[in-house]
Amino acid sequence: MSSDSWAEARKSYLTSLRAKLKSAYRAEQDTDKTLDRRWLNGFMAAGFHSGLVGLKELKLENLSAYRKVMGERMTEGQEQQLERRLVRLCGP
Repeated sequence: MSSDSWAEARKSYLTSLRAKLKSAYRAEQDTDKTLDRRWLNGFMAAGFHSGLVGLKELKLENLSAYRKVMGERMTEGQEQQLERRLVRLCGP
């Protein structure tokens, strides 16, 4: 894959991820309960395992989407839970 097509694939993936994360956090906010995240988890794991994003980027995208939708930062506990979830998703 050429560097231009890789950069385009990465950009496209991140754009899709941001939209999917915001949508998931909005839905969670509207229902006041945690929704089934299997599809979103699979999407994030695929991006990681394909080399398009790293753990740090996945975490930052989640934190950013949460802040934009909820209007506040995640609590320490929520952030730690997110980190554990991402490490499990992106493990071998």
